[in-house]
This record gives sequence, C-alpha cells and structure tokens, in this order.
Amino acid sequence: MVTKTVSPVPGTDHWCYGAFEFDRETGHRTVPLVRDDGRSTAFTIPDFVSEPRDLEAISHIVITACERWENRQGVGG
Repeated sequence: MVTKTVSPVPGTDHWCYGAFEFDRETGHRTVPLVRDDGRSTAFTIPDFVSEPRDLEAISHIVITACERWENRQGVGG
C-alpha cells in the first residue's frame, strides 16, 4: 500500500492523502489514505466524484470505519 503522503485530510488527526491513481480504462480514481503510524487504506470512486468537499466527506467515512474496525479487533472483534 502507498506510504508516501501528499497532503493532510482536512478535519482529521493523523491522516493524509497518498498520491491518487487514475485508471483510464474504467475512469475510476483510487484515493489512498495514510495514517502517521503507517496504517493505510484506500477507496475507489468514479471520475465524476471530484469536488474536494465530496472527497473529504468520503475520506471521513472510510477513516471512521477503519478506526472502528481496528477498535473492534482490539477487543476480540
């Protein structure tokens, strides 16, 4: 997974965007998210989702779900 960060995810602590990847064949963009401890995840969106506020909102959902999943794993998940 991508570990090089590009810019912070607004409204979050410890998370940054990685370099976006664009698939010309499908028109989809993959958005990597990297936490400062090295944890990473990503999501893929269609090309029409490009507004910064939309990307930020989706990023917050993915980050929240990732952290919730990690917390559940820590208690016998």
